Amino acid sequence: MATCEECGEKLVGERGCSYCQGTFCQHHQLPEKHDCPGVKNLDQTGHRFDSGFDGLP
Repeated sequence: MATCEECGEKLVGERGCSYCQGTFCQHHQLPEKHDCPGVKNLDQTGHRFDSGFDGLP
């Protein structure tokens, strides 16, 4: 059984981060909730993290 890499909570279903490929619980799944190194690497490579919520009405 997988566990959250941030808090150690046992997971029923894995929730992977698409930026760092880590496994997290529902509380830590978002990149900003687990201090995601993948997002930091995007800044260094010139890519910008985009949540996709900017264009919502």
